[in-house]
Amino acid sequence: MSGLKWSGLLLVALVAGAASFWWLSPGSPEVKGSPTDEVAVTDGDTAQTQQDSEQYRQLAEQQEQAARAVEGQLGEPEFEGPVSERPDFVSPIEWRVLKSVAAGKADSDRELTRLVNRIRFAKLREHWDELRGSGQTDQRHAIARQLLEDIPNRVDQREMDVSQAQQLQQQLLADLISDPERRRQRAAEEARRIGITFEMQASRS
Repeated sequence: MSGLKWSGLLLVALVAGAASFWWLSPGSPEVKGSPTDEVAVTDGDTAQTQQDSEQYRQLAEQQEQAARAVEGQLGEPEFEGPVSERPDFVSPIEWRVLKSVAAGKADSDRELTRLVNRIRFAKLREHWDELRGSGQTDQRHAIARQLLEDIPNRVDQREMDVSQAQQLQQQLLADLISDPERRRQRAAEEARRIGITFEMQASRS
């Protein structure tokens, strides 16, 4: 799921579902024969469109609030036990989706915790990408450090393979450390956290 924007994906799915419901519902517009019926249908269309627009606006606001709230996770460890309440960085619609997915697994509590940690990581990475090239260096570096801390967990959960993880580590370190020698040393340390050593790399090449 790396690189995917959870907020955008969920909104697209929601819009598609709402559109299907609109066209298939008993109250969907039908062509009538009289001018009065045509006016009624037009008025109904306008009211429904306004209602849909307001719902989409509220959802977009919820998504934006959740995206901003992920900054509150900086310096915090990932969730370990069952997650009984919706974290601030998970929007209400995302929470419903995650709970629905987790409910289909044998160990639903453990799966929900994994999914919450996964969406946290995805949103932090998305935020870091958005800040690249901006002047918010301190905030970007704080996020980079958090991502580096969390990468081994994503590998352990098989959400990233070691090559993807190491590539991301190198991108983060390039942002954090300008000195090549210090960056190389830190890269070796981070690689060991995901089970790779530079000696192993040399033997594979």
